[in-house]
Amino acid sequence: MRQTGLTIAVALTLALGVMTLLPLLETNAWWVRYLDFVRLYVGGALLVLIALLGATRAWRWRTGAAIMAICGVLAALHLAKLHVYMPVVAPMAAASPTCPSGSGLSVMVANVKKGNRDFAAFRAVVTDADPDILLVLETDQWWDPQLAALQDRYQTSIESVPQAVEYYGLHLFSKYPLVDPAVEFWFETGTPSVTADVTLPAGAVRFIGIHPRPPQSFEHSTALRDGTMAQAALAAADSTMPTILAGDFNAVPWERTFRRMLRVGGLLDPRVGRGYFATYDAESPILAWPLDHILFQDAIGLLGFSSLPNVDSDHYPVMAELCLAPDMAARQGAPAEEDGDREELRRTIEAAHDRAAQM
Repeated sequence: MRQTGLTIAVALTLALGVMTLLPLLETNAWWVRYLDFVRLYVGGALLVLIALLGATRAWRWRTGAAIMAICGVLAALHLAKLHVYMPVVAPMAAASPTCPSGSGLSVMVANVKKGNRDFAAFRAVVTDADPDILLVLETDQWWDPQLAALQDRYQTSIESVPQAVEYYGLHLFSKYPLVDPAVEFWFETGTPSVTADVTLPAGAVRFIGIHPRPPQSFEHSTALRDGTMAQAALAAADSTMPTILAGDFNAVPWERTFRRMLRVGGLLDPRVGRGYFATYDAESPILAWPLDHILFQDAIGLLGFSSLPNVDSDHYPVMAELCLAPDMAARQGAPAEEDGDREELRRTIEAAHDRAAQM
């Protein structure tokens, strides 16, 4: 009986070990990158296994003690990635207690899910949240005329609904003037990104909205997704005004490319030190991870960050209440750029171009 239990524990440790270590590889393979999404669950499984082995006093045998030690090291690797999203860590984006008149800007991102036809639920959440900037993703030909009903709330808007790949339609609405708004196709015609300068009474900010393809099949590696994040990071780094980067990234914030994007783009993640804020899958009672993000540079302060009620989608919307405040730069700072970061992002962009050429 003891030998059977230890054999099962060894098999589980090997499986969980592979799931822990594979994402450390530099690869675009979708099934490897997908393992980044489930770090919380793999880490939790390792802790449960340690607890079960401890409850059976498995440390009395050499094999049991070795398994517990290995599981402890593997669990520590997950903790190293995930602990920064716990409230016990100092926030990366410092809280801004007040915001001068004309400097405030609230941003909402909502992936409404193609095929969702509950515009009433979506409109109710938008009405209650009342964001200044609203980025709506996965809009299709049905959503396009429905969203026209929001024009009375917003001064300007821009949209793109690709005919061939309607999963990547997007609409951007703003209560403030948008200067030079543009829909850009960085790698392929099916996945648009949007850029614009937003003119506030107190100044201007640069807005970049993205929704890259997810890593979900052998046809969809992470090359295009990571290339989109890399392109956005370099655009933020080159911007002459404070920049906001928002959207459904189809990436969790502890992934290698995501962290590199923060460093190069000089971007702050409001989740660090505040919480996990899972946004997907809103339809699952078990699986949940943060895919929808609102990032910003350090001349912008954070008044609040939250997930919003479901709009009958598989994503929860997120909202950030921001403040254009150049003095905040002295109180907060994005992680420092590391040697080789820009070169890695450029290689990532090249890989995305190569992958797009093959499609």
